[in-house]
Amino acid sequence: MQCRRAFPRDAARAGRRDGGTGLMKLLRAEFQNFRLLRDLELEFSSDSVRKLTVIRAANESGKTTILHALQWALYGDAALPGKGEGFRLHPIDWDAGEGRRVPITATVEFELTTHRRAGGQLRETRRRFRLVRSALEEVDSQSRRLASTVKLFALNDTGATPIEAPEALINDELPPELRDVFFTDGDRALSFIEADVAQSTKRERVQRAIRSLLGLGVIDDAIKHVRKSAADVNRKAKRVGTGSELTRIASRLEAMEEYREKLEGEWEDAKQQFGAFDEKVDEIDRKIAAALQKGDKDKLRMDLERAKADIGQLDNQLAAATKEHSALFRSRSIATDLLDPVLGRAFDKLEELHDQGKIPNTTIPILQDRLAAEICICGETLEARDPGGEKRRAHIKKLIDDSQRADEIQKIITDLYYGAKPLQSGGDARSSAWLEDYRKVVERRDGIQELRDEAGRSLRALEIQLDALPDTDIQGLRETRRQYKDQRDRHLSKQSALDTQLTGLRREREKLEFERDRLLREQKKGARILAELEVTQDVTKVLQSAYRRITNEELQKVSDLMNSVFLEMIGADPELGAIIRRAEISYDFDIIVYGPNDRTLNPDRDLNGASRRALTLAFILALTKVSEVEAPNVIDTPLGMTSGFVKRSILRTAVRESAQLILFLTHDEIAGCEEIIDDAADRAFTLTNPAHYPRMLVNDPGINDRRVLRCGCDHRGECQLCVRHADARVELEEAL
Repeated sequence: MQCRRAFPRDAARAGRRDGGTGLMKLLRAEFQNFRLLRDLELEFSSDSVRKLTVIRAANESGKTTILHALQWALYGDAALPGKGEGFRLHPIDWDAGEGRRVPITATVEFELTTHRRAGGQLRETRRRFRLVRSALEEVDSQSRRLASTVKLFALNDTGATPIEAPEALINDELPPELRDVFFTDGDRALSFIEADVAQSTKRERVQRAIRSLLGLGVIDDAIKHVRKSAADVNRKAKRVGTGSELTRIASRLEAMEEYREKLEGEWEDAKQQFGAFDEKVDEIDRKIAAALQKGDKDKLRMDLERAKADIGQLDNQLAAATKEHSALFRSRSIATDLLDPVLGRAFDKLEELHDQGKIPNTTIPILQDRLAAEICICGETLEARDPGGEKRRAHIKKLIDDSQRADEIQKIITDLYYGAKPLQSGGDARSSAWLEDYRKVVERRDGIQELRDEAGRSLRALEIQLDALPDTDIQGLRETRRQYKDQRDRHLSKQSALDTQLTGLRREREKLEFERDRLLREQKKGARILAELEVTQDVTKVLQSAYRRITNEELQKVSDLMNSVFLEMIGADPELGAIIRRAEISYDFDIIVYGPNDRTLNPDRDLNGASRRALTLAFILALTKVSEVEAPNVIDTPLGMTSGFVKRSILRTAVRESAQLILFLTHDEIAGCEEIIDDAADRAFTLTNPAHYPRMLVNDPGINDRRVLRCGCDHRGECQLCVRHADARVELEEAL
């Protein structure tokens, strides 16, 4: 049991850090010619207590660009918007006189701290690395870019040592699927709950983040590896019984394993296709909804939604009535009523036998009593020495023998007589009651069906009106939606069919494995192979148990911590009657928010902007905390759309729950949070865009090209370079 409980996290860490616990921290970054970042160097706090780095920058001052540059350095073009397709990297005002090819470089230095237990002591090891990614980009309208190159160096006292395959180390420490967790654009931080994507897409994003951080992918890979090992052992079994039944079964199992892999691949493809078309259907729905928001179409939109809701309720009622109707035909009363002619004759015969005294059977005890008393029921003697008595005595003994032979039949008939009593009473009343119940159920079902048909006609009428609207292309949108929906449903049906096939294949495989193992026990060479098979089966069970435990127990921990952090961030206390009572992650990986009386709130529609941002950050922080994966959280404008208590609470909680926190904040986001930053930040500096002079900057930076400049001013300070007009007016007002 200890092995099972320890495996998931240990395995996850082993996959990422070759054993032990560890922490990754960003130390420094340097960028050349990456859009606005012509020549910029940044340092980040690595302090374990004051772990916050604040980069103050106004809008259009490079915050999001730095986020893109950091991700590009670590993951390459795949981390850029649109996977880098058509995304320019070089400065837009690059002087072609300096060359038609622009050298672009991003350098990131980071530290890995591992803790290993050896000899009863916990030993700490710190390793520093420098990652350099570079590319050349053509200065033309297409911004064609050559494939980037990446190099990784281990830093030590003697210099820098190159390391092969840098992607492997980065993928272990910061898996690509977790970019949205560790590198968060505040304006896009709502990707887990946003309304602009389908529910299946949001669910997939949440599931993907949870799977990676909790090590579920590692367990999946381990299960696949064990299955391959089991297939290898099965091939050995095939060689043991050459030409025998064992060979046939082992060959069949080998073919079934290949077929299973094929079906699972098709199932995964169908799942992805379903998600893609579900996203398209949702996109069309949003376009239709946007069209319906205009002018007089509002009423039609509300009527359409109301008709769909009514149909949903009627469908539920109709399903319940159908079940009730079906239950009537499984009742005892209808069975006895249908069999009444046959049962009536049986009951009459039983009554006749009872009236004749043949049931219940009491003949044998009476006759035996008369023999013992030597006096017949009629008063004649039954003495053996009397010739007449001897003759009567022989006759009674014959009656006893005949009765004993018939005793079993009479016993059955007697039991039938008394057991059938409940079926005899109230036949007419019972039949009348069933018919009354049947009448009520049929009337109710027919009534609901009529309402459902009417609601369907109303819905179709509304859709026809919608299609007939002259000033929009609603009809085309609806036709496109129908096509996408058909495609989506087709892939969903394919998923269901593949599920059924896989279930049948699994059952057949279990039967064949049982027979194979039985035959192996009969073989002299089969014991070793059987032992190897049992080992693979045991390991598979342990891995599957670990997978289930993580998806149940660990998911619940993430859900509970997310709820706690979220409520703390927004200052909601359920005990004091707050509208938002709790938030949770369902076992279907949906993020759900509850209001009073456990009524669900749609996170992307019923929550304000600050609460939505708090919910997403709470999910990210909770997932990072529970998984015990210690890595930096780099967040661009996390406090946008927030103010007052919520803004300060989000910042305070994010600092507490993060291992390393790097925040890009505007001046407005910082306002009111200065004291928190004073206590938590070890590094703070300011970025300025010279292009903001003279409208926003007080002084001319003296720079002619477009670039981001850095000064040493922290979140409170300012200098000749970064002082802004708004700041100058505030100072003047305070001075007066």
